[in-house]
Formats: sequence, C-alpha cells, structure tokens
Amino acid sequence: MRKILFVLFILICSFTANAQAPAQQWDEGTVYHTTGEVFTGLVSWAPPMKGQYPDGDQIFFKNSGSPDIFPIPYFKIKAFTMGRDSFVVSTNINLKNNPILLVEVDGPVCLYAAKIFKQGFPLLIGSGGGGGNFGMGLEVGTAIGRGVKTSYYFGKTPNTATKLDKKNFVETMSTILADKPEVVAKIKDKTFRYGDMDALLKYYYTGKLPVNNEQQ
Repeated sequence: MRKILFVLFILICSFTANAQAPAQQWDEGTVYHTTGEVFTGLVSWAPPMKGQYPDGDQIFFKNSGSPDIFPIPYFKIKAFTMGRDSFVVSTNINLKNNPILLVEVDGPVCLYAAKIFKQGFPLLIGSGGGGGNFGMGLEVGTAIGRGVKTSYYFGKTPNTATKLDKKNFVETMSTILADKPEVVAKIKDKTFRYGDMDALLKYYYTGKLPVNNEQQ
C-alpha cells in the first residue's frame, strides 16, 4: 500500500507541475539569429521549468497572420525582443542552465535577469490514517514554492556576466545606476537592499518609491 501511495504522489506532482507551467503568450518582436539573419514577427518565451527542454531553452517564432510556429533553440539566437523587453543569450558556462537573459539595465555595465519557473510541490490533504490503515483519499490542496525565481547578473557583455550577490550589491548597483545619483544615494543609505531589486528598478525607471519607504 505504501508503494501505491508513493506512485500516486509522484503522478500528482507531475500532473500539477505540468498544469501550472506558464501559458504561452505572443508579443511582437524581432529575433537576431547567429547567422546574421533578422526575423520580425511574433515571439513567445516564458521562464522554463527545469528540464523542460532536453537540448536547453528555446523561444518560439511565427510570422504575423501565420499559424506556423517555429521553435528556435537558444544556441541559434544572439538576441531577441518581445514587446518592450530585450533579451540576450549568454555563452557563459555559469549560465548554461539559464542562457536567456532579460536586459534590465543597458549601459556601460549591464544588469541582466535570469529567470526559471519553479514547479513547487503539491500540499497533500486527507492522505489517510497511520499504522496499517492507509487511506486512498489523496487531494491536492495547493502548490508550495511555485513561481518564477530570478537571479541577477552584471557585466559589459552577457558572456562575461558575474552573479550579483549581497557582498557586491552596493558597489555594483551604484555603478550600474550611476546616471541617477538620487538612486545611488538610496542604495548607499540602505533604503534598497539586495532583496529589494524589483522596488529598486521601479524607482530607477519611474522615480517612485515603494509606499512603505515614502512613509518613512
């Protein structure tokens, strides 16, 4: 009976992960192929689940008005745009599992974001009693740990990018965002810390502080 429960648990995990994968969405964009060719049409990409593509990450392209969809593996892409977002592909060995990078800040030293979809695991409810009485009423309540995990990298090119961490955060982000001294000041006075990247970038681009900081 224990084996049956274990198999059911694995099946439920697999089903839940697949059902919760990001839905495919299309945006106008341009793909810059490694051959030098440039394709303009509709582009689709979402942070992949670990192991989703056997040969590594990929994007999807189709011509406007055409139903034909073309998958393009990461190693055939130099860069691409999707809506207002720009992406580059890194050959850095440290980014072999996340070669597609979102360009967060484009400058002398760039800031990149590597994103991957975390599947999480289902919370099981009503799995039966203990001892020798094993119930079969497995239910999936929710998924724990599901969502997009973002890691940040910086460098002059995506191929030489270094991971951003707590130790290099102040110095690195002060350099990257140096064109806005008021933003650098907020980094140095610890208004923004390593875990506040979303709020920091919003402030950099909009000049708006998070509500909790505005009240301080």
